[in-house]
Amino acid sequence: MGIEKATSWEEGAAALKEWLTTQPHLPQNIHPLLLQRYIHSTKGDLEYAKKIFIHGFTIRQKNPHIFANRDPLEPKVQQVLQAIDMVPLPSIEGCEDKFVFYRLVDCDPDKFHFNDVIRTFFIIADSRLVQPDIPMNNGGDIPIFDMTGFTLRHLTKVILSTLRVYMKFTQEAHPVRLKAIHVINCTTFLDRVMYIVKPFMKKQVANMLHFHLPNSETLYEHVPKDALPDEYGGKQTIAKQKAEWFKRLESLRDYFTDESRWKIDESRKTNNNNNNNNDLCGSLRKLEID
Repeated sequence: MGIEKATSWEEGAAALKEWLTTQPHLPQNIHPLLLQRYIHSTKGDLEYAKKIFIHGFTIRQKNPHIFANRDPLEPKVQQVLQAIDMVPLPSIEGCEDKFVFYRLVDCDPDKFHFNDVIRTFFIIADSRLVQPDIPMNNGGDIPIFDMTGFTLRHLTKVILSTLRVYMKFTQEAHPVRLKAIHVINCTTFLDRVMYIVKPFMKKQVANMLHFHLPNSETLYEHVPKDALPDEYGGKQTIAKQKAEWFKRLESLRDYFTDESRWKIDESRKTNNNNNNNNDLCGSLRKLEID
């Protein structure tokens, strides 16, 4: 069941919410904008929106070390936010794409705790999905990773089981339209990084990867310069944007700590739910990515 072009994302979200009432074991208290993101990311395909909803919340349920205890003011989360920039950049005129910038601030590998990093990543990712100023348009999401300061010691801190969950969720269940991934200031040991990451990467996502050497200007061939932080020749100020997102996260504390929004209650699952969910998940196909 597709959503007609003349139908709004709000109407599609209403249909998704109505379906949720027939699935009492799934979270019911879903943010209205998040429901719209599921419809938008699947280009109005309601049946596929149901599938990635179930898939994503099942992944969350099975991995509490990443998706539980997500108080954004908790010390470990705050430590990650101080040590790593995970900054959504504002929209710029004439470009519908959405950019998120990632880089190490504190390059001490002993402070790089991979589970906490990924848990914090998903706090930022989930917070973006309920922000009304992040438009649902024809543009795509474009993350930019700066490898400056990333060392082989950091690489040894990567936990493969957590990496697998991260890759699975972001490729199969994240309700965004991923368009490209840029890695800048690539290190000399990039081949070792890819040796670890590539087994978990779908071919269509691997084809979106763009690598840029230090002091290269090739990024500007793909990303409007004005969209980038000022240290990279753009017009955005990381410190200002980071401070703004700290405030947003603080305002969403109740949202993240309210388990009714995130938890599956298996005790409420009926046989009919089992059959329907098996049909949905069994036919899970690749999300069309712009």
